[in-house]
Amino acid sequence: MGARGWINPDRAAEYRHFLRQKSLIEQHFPCFECHLYGNRLTCKGKIVPSDNCGEYLIRIRYDYEKVPRVQIIEPKIKPSSKIHIYGCGALCLYDPRQTPWQRSHNLHETIIPWTAEWLIYYELFLICGKWLGPEAPHEPTGKLDQSTG
Repeated sequence: MGARGWINPDRAAEYRHFLRQKSLIEQHFPCFECHLYGNRLTCKGKIVPSDNCGEYLIRIRYDYEKVPRVQIIEPKIKPSSKIHIYGCGALCLYDPRQTPWQRSHNLHETIIPWTAEWLIYYELFLICGKWLGPEAPHEPTGKLDQSTG
C-alpha cells in the first residue's frame, strides 16, 4: 500500500490563519469590507491618516502563500520610487530584508497600521517634497520583489 496523502498539520494551521484574516480585519477595522475568493483575500477601506488629511481609499490583496499588496485606489497616486510605490502601484511598506513578511503575521496588526503610517509620510512628502519616512532600496525596474516566510 502506498503512503496516504495527508495534509501537513502545519500547512493546515497556516491556511486557517490565512482565512482568519478576514474576520480579524473586519473586527478591528469595521470601515473595511473584505471578501474571500478561493485563496485570495481582498479588502477595501478608507483611511484618514491624521487630522487635516484627506481620505484615502485603499485595497489590500492577499493571496495565500504570497506577500500582501496594498494600493491606493483614490486619490490616484502615480507610482514613483521617490514616494516608495513600486511600478505595479503597490506601496512599499517595509524593508523585506529587515522585516520579511511572515505568513504568521496578522494584517490588522501590520499592513493596515503600516499603510496609515505610509500615508502620513506621503502627506509630508506633498508638503516638503522629500520622503521623510524609512527607506528601503527598490529594484531599478520598480518591480515588487518580496519573499514570504
